[in-house]
Amino acid sequence: MQSNNVKSLVFYNGSTKRSSCGYCKQDNSSFSDGMWASTLTVGAYQDMIDRGWRRAGKYCYKALMEKTCCPLYTIRCEALNVELSKSQKKIIKRVTTFLKNGEFEKNQVNTEQIEREPIMKYELGDVQNHDDKMKITNTDYLFDEEQSASVIGSHDSTLVTTNKEDSKMVVPFDLSCKSDTKKETKKVKPGKGPDPNLPISKKKKLLRIQKKLAKDPNFVTKNSGPQQKCLEEFIAENDSVSTGGVKQLRVSLVKTGTEAFAQTFTAGATLFAKYQIAVHKDKADECNMDQYFSFLVDSPLKEEKSNHPDHPGYGSFHQQYWLGDKLIAVGVIDILPKCVSSVYLFYDPDYHNLVLGTYSSLREICLVRQLYKMSPDLKYYYMGFYVHSCSKMRYKAKIRPSYLLCPLKYTWHAIDKCIQKLDNEKYSIFDVSGDIQDADIFSIDNIPVLYRGSLMPYSAFKIIGNNENEDKQIKEYKILIGPKLAQKLIYCIID
Repeated sequence: MQSNNVKSLVFYNGSTKRSSCGYCKQDNSSFSDGMWASTLTVGAYQDMIDRGWRRAGKYCYKALMEKTCCPLYTIRCEALNVELSKSQKKIIKRVTTFLKNGEFEKNQVNTEQIEREPIMKYELGDVQNHDDKMKITNTDYLFDEEQSASVIGSHDSTLVTTNKEDSKMVVPFDLSCKSDTKKETKKVKPGKGPDPNLPISKKKKLLRIQKKLAKDPNFVTKNSGPQQKCLEEFIAENDSVSTGGVKQLRVSLVKTGTEAFAQTFTAGATLFAKYQIAVHKDKADECNMDQYFSFLVDSPLKEEKSNHPDHPGYGSFHQQYWLGDKLIAVGVIDILPKCVSSVYLFYDPDYHNLVLGTYSSLREICLVRQLYKMSPDLKYYYMGFYVHSCSKMRYKAKIRPSYLLCPLKYTWHAIDKCIQKLDNEKYSIFDVSGDIQDADIFSIDNIPVLYRGSLMPYSAFKIIGNNENEDKQIKEYKILIGPKLAQKLIYCIID
């Protein structure tokens, strides 16, 4: 992965209270900590989600687990070892059946109509206000994400705070999951059926066994079960269906902020509004183009290129599902150093019978497996939050093998064991060892701070700024993000 020297600028809001919960729909019951991110490196955001944070647009939040009505546990899947369940195979086959004849299977899949995360909404008016104030104008103090606390405040290098993107970039990445060998479909004329006068035909394998037994009565056959198809082979069946018409499925990966994305922006915004109104009962002004841009297009993540020529790079993307020339679903994802992180999914409600929530998750797992071949560190699929009390989130536990993040020690634990605890108590600590996860060796005085356009360590701010309430805030911030991120992120103080 190629570094571009972009720095991570955040403004910590502290504890906030939401009016309602997107999961249980209760009023005044959801509590979280939040911060605005003007810019984030993909490495910094990877560390953030590994501590329970998650973004909605440029707003990052972390649930107050002991207080909130629905504790949010970060869930990730080992994409390389995924084993398909019968219901997941049926969902893929249902899509194949639809693509072949335009009809859904008569036998409905026994599963709930699942969704991804509800959108974490905030006041849009604050976005531009925060970004304007989080600009660096004085680079007397410089910070490198990799440097230790002992060298914070050195003046030896030039700080670059913006990343020049190629707006005409089109991601050269094949998402078809098709196998290397192309199978030709042969047209077979209907026959008259088997000739009753001929002996019953036997399979070649059975004939070979009979011959060996005739030669050697002690011959023992080795019973080998049928070879199981992998995920890619099931998905490839969708991509191999070619009707030459409106039922041709095409999946494309488009990076936000590019010319290719701009060409599909209106289609995405229109589909988003249709989905939100039909599925989440939003009003029209709650899912207009401004809302779509702020929540699902605008991202603090800065693009980083991969060393592999065929890799799409790291940053924020939309994985678009086209049926002919009609956009029927969009998976909003972040490609990070160790994972593909699911942000949101919206789809055309007319196609809800295809169970696109599960189907798109399986396609995104396929994407992880493709990227792994070019980037061996990238092998996980982060599904957002697992909410045990929310039935619509239960499908995530069925994607195996998956693990939940301990909200105290930030270690990963098999979901089966976690569910046993969550059945008894909605907020649970999975790691009961006495190990201390974060060694408190990083003083708040060394936390990099942006104040009135100037970069400085917090110790310098205490001399020139008003820090009556800031000490408490920055100590809370340090605990929430941990010592590693405390050195990577630049803490912005706004008067």
